[in-house]
Amino acid sequence: MSFITFLRSPTFALYAVSAWILSFLVVSGSQAHNNVSYLILLVPTLISLSFDEVKSFFQNRLAQWLLLVITSLVCSAIIGDGDPLQQIKFGLIVLLFFIAIARLPIIPDQYIYRAAWIFLVLICVYVTGNAFWQYLQGIWTLGMRLNNMHAKLENVIYVTNTMGGMLAIITLLGMQQRKFRDVLIAHALVLFFGLVLLQTRSIIGIWIATILLTYASLYRHHLRNLKIIGTIFFVIIALILAIIYILLSTSIGESLLARNVYRPEIWAGYIAETLRCGMIFGCGPEHNFQYISRDGHIMVHPHSIFVTQLYKAGIVGFFPLIMLTMLAVIQGYKAKSWAGWYFIVGALGVCFDGSSLIHSPSQRWLVFHLPLALLIAQQIRQIRMQDIGTVSTHKT
Repeated sequence: MSFITFLRSPTFALYAVSAWILSFLVVSGSQAHNNVSYLILLVPTLISLSFDEVKSFFQNRLAQWLLLVITSLVCSAIIGDGDPLQQIKFGLIVLLFFIAIARLPIIPDQYIYRAAWIFLVLICVYVTGNAFWQYLQGIWTLGMRLNNMHAKLENVIYVTNTMGGMLAIITLLGMQQRKFRDVLIAHALVLFFGLVLLQTRSIIGIWIATILLTYASLYRHHLRNLKIIGTIFFVIIALILAIIYILLSTSIGESLLARNVYRPEIWAGYIAETLRCGMIFGCGPEHNFQYISRDGHIMVHPHSIFVTQLYKAGIVGFFPLIMLTMLAVIQGYKAKSWAGWYFIVGALGVCFDGSSLIHSPSQRWLVFHLPLALLIAQQIRQIRMQDIGTVSTHKT
């Protein structure tokens, strides 16, 4: 096997992607993490790229909408504020990442289930370690919200959203494999870390979305045992009561409920700026604008990937992103895909926090690009398997 063939192999892709995911818990600093991403994933993909896999990738409908999202930002950079060559560079980086993920081998669901559990536990260890370090530094005590973490996965909201993605995978595959106790433990674990240590309100929305997905996709069709149904229902009620207790009767709840909800105000401010620039093409990827809230806080980005896309690329960029997201949600839900569930909760999270998606690798990629790329990879492999089956039938 030649070196280029090895770089293109599913085995290399599996180890490279796994190392890239784990790097978010180990490597600190944006430039250092970018260098690691290039070294272990993006550059190997670039030097081993083949025309056939590029062609196969862009035959996928989701990949086509992704290309339109990237193209809209290039156009807005030409018309508005921005460097089109830089947007092309960022777009190529994103596409290389998606193609690298598409090289992954077919992984059985039981291994995906274990991998999700391993990554969830590692995140819990990562959060606990950061809490202990901040406690020793005298900047955090139990009952306070944790400050930024000391690796690339630094923002508590993205930590929460990533844990929510793992929870969605564990819930779907665990319910299918009838590992109900493990699933309930995962729910309690994520809610504890999300509410008590990370103290993000987004975990409540993610948890509710996961419960609704579980009911709509699995409960009505797969559960008939009244004892199991009763136990699950009892645990869900207990978790709801625990959430209510934390919110209404503890200092953590006071902290969560006391924080101002800036999102509607921020979105209104950035949409108003978009209207001023021009709703069709937006303000451009590098337009210099910061929103100052009514109480004087400076907001450097819109805190939503969708409002960000509208602000930077106008309707021309907003429509492809909405279509990409809706199509991925519908296809992932219909296919009962673990990558689809991961994407659904990730997309929900970045509705309320996030900025540009077409940029160098960032923690946002863990909750949008990664699950979307995994979903596309599943669809590409499914088509390949169908083509192989068709060829085998003709030969027979």
